[in-house]
Amino acid sequence: MNLSTKRVPVRYFSLMLGYLSAQGTDTARLLAMAQIEPARFERGDGTLLPGEVDALVVAACRLTGRGDLGFDVGRMIKLNAHDELGYALLSCQNLDHLLRLASRYYHFINELFTMRYRRGPGGGESVFSPVVAMPPDTMRFAMEMIAVSVQAQFQLLFESDPPAYDVRMAMPAPAHHARYTRLLPVRFHFDEGALPGITIEMGSAVLDRPLPMALPRVVEQFEERMKTPRHHRPVPDAGWGEYVTMMLREAHGQQVTLEDLARRMNISARTIDRNLKKEHLQFRDLSQQVRFESARAMLARGDATVAQVALQLGFSDPANFGRAFRRQAGMTPGEFQQQAAARRGA
Repeated sequence: MNLSTKRVPVRYFSLMLGYLSAQGTDTARLLAMAQIEPARFERGDGTLLPGEVDALVVAACRLTGRGDLGFDVGRMIKLNAHDELGYALLSCQNLDHLLRLASRYYHFINELFTMRYRRGPGGGESVFSPVVAMPPDTMRFAMEMIAVSVQAQFQLLFESDPPAYDVRMAMPAPAHHARYTRLLPVRFHFDEGALPGITIEMGSAVLDRPLPMALPRVVEQFEERMKTPRHHRPVPDAGWGEYVTMMLREAHGQQVTLEDLARRMNISARTIDRNLKKEHLQFRDLSQQVRFESARAMLARGDATVAQVALQLGFSDPANFGRAFRRQAGMTPGEFQQQAAARRGA
């Protein structure tokens, strides 16, 4: 059971329900399938828990038979959909200013992800990372919604001359990837082996372009009302072991170190280690468990040799992989693969 206290405003999913209703979908049935009361969407300040988001996404995809709903929801989200923060973002001086403000207050938009923005000499990087464990389909829905909403919002800001930049999404290229190619000049890249999340890379020329509705005083007034910026670290509250395991699994067999994960979460490796120990867990054990799961799945499919599986899982020597696999499974990778082939034949 997911005990997370993090929430997402219902306003974004109200857009989805309105869109599906206009397409002829029975949204009352959809909400019944998700076991969510329609009244939850009547209040502008309503929120959904992670489990409710998952139930809603699963029900919507099942009822419509579509796998591109995250894309469509992202296209509908405008900056003013973010309530008071949205108007402050519209009033920023340039994209660098906007991204800095968004990263400080992203928890007002979506508590299931965190946003980190860094500016360097040649440009800037915005990284959106999940902070709760969620099923793969819900993760992909959320990533598509975030990535496409950023593109849609920036396109509206620069209607006549939309900026070009790169978006890297940690997921396989979706069946509807052709829709992404029509979002030029933005370039979308898909990598199912990366840690879950989205990375947006922009050059300095894009970041420093002035925004058409800049009103610095509006931004100042917003920050005054917020008193002091809330530093929102990506702390999973449904269990660190569950969260770390999800991140490792979503890397699809790629070797991920504790330091890799700490950099993505923008916290120290010691913080992750300390919180895992509170649950009587160790990162190394979780990593080995996930690598073993990946090895079993890859060997069972039978479309790769033992040496290829070893290489993909980060073993420099197939013999080392064989010894590690035997310690876990009580048999060699070749024997396991033969048994899996026999089961498929049967």
